[in-house]
Amino acid sequence: MIRSARVLATRNHPRHLSTKSYRVLQMNGDGVGAEIVGAAERVLEATGVNFEWTKMEMGYENYEKTGEVIGEQHLQAFEDIKVLFKGPLTIPPGKNPYTELRGRKFTSGNQVIRKVFELYANVRPAKSLPGIVSRFQNVDVLVVRENTEDVYTGEEKWVDKDTVEGTKRITRKASTRIAKTAFELASKAGRKRVTAVHKANVCKQADGLFLEVCGEVSKDYPSIEFDEQLADSLLTKMVMDPTEWDVLLCPNLYGDMVSDLAAGLVGSLGLCPSGMYGEEYAVFEPCHGSAPDIAGKDMANPISQVLSGAMLLRHLGENEAAVRIETALEKVAKKGPAFLTPDLGGSASTTVMTDAIIAEL
Repeated sequence: MIRSARVLATRNHPRHLSTKSYRVLQMNGDGVGAEIVGAAERVLEATGVNFEWTKMEMGYENYEKTGEVIGEQHLQAFEDIKVLFKGPLTIPPGKNPYTELRGRKFTSGNQVIRKVFELYANVRPAKSLPGIVSRFQNVDVLVVRENTEDVYTGEEKWVDKDTVEGTKRITRKASTRIAKTAFELASKAGRKRVTAVHKANVCKQADGLFLEVCGEVSKDYPSIEFDEQLADSLLTKMVMDPTEWDVLLCPNLYGDMVSDLAAGLVGSLGLCPSGMYGEEYAVFEPCHGSAPDIAGKDMANPISQVLSGAMLLRHLGENEAAVRIETALEKVAKKGPAFLTPDLGGSASTTVMTDAIIAEL
């Protein structure tokens, strides 16, 4: 049985005097999830912002124990709370069990959450962190990825024993939503340029519709430069000079690839957060996988989860606390290997790195 518990964080910080408490649903997920979600929870509470956590188990490890990855009880909890802070999930290739909920079939627990709650925007910042060794510095790219359609609908069928067909779906509604999201984010953040990513030279109707809609939406934001770029040539240009790019507006598949590449250009998936947004609901999680090979060893990099926590704070309107976390991370990164986890060339444990971040707050 899935266990649910509520914990009220009441630690006060002298720089944060609000008595308001925010309800947040928390799911650790699989692998290193429990360690990095726990670390991020400590950092979030150290800001002095008050949280009321509802904690539930969900993922492949939960499936092995209970027979379900995610259940109706999870959906009802998210419907009530509307904000989810979660760790990564293990999705074994080829053998992952399908999940059937509310009369629909899904390929993973993540897809259940995305599709049931219409989380149409996946926002993935990739920003250089001073002190982290990478091929490039001063990268600051925001990938805005449509999150509900394209080839990721999970709609596949066998035509004959040698042929599988998959559906690529692009709609005007979804394209308009994600384009508006990208331009609104650019406007609020003071960004200057939005680039639509596509393959309309090949997928003339599907990607052609996406590109057409992006161009239409751009007319409502005359102060922001709009251009377009073929997805394959974009990858080459990003590797040559990632600092050229600002906001990248992508359909689902290209957004997945571009955001992972952007993470590599700043040093690691472990440095990049992720937020998924719908009309009423939001989910915050790391960009990386569950890393089961290092689970329980206190060596997982918590930065992606911690920065996802900063995105959570901004969603709640706690911008000052989010900035403090990001500033603390920069200070810790500059301290060098003794405070960085092994994936970043350091010798610190998850706990040591988390303690250092909290000390800088």
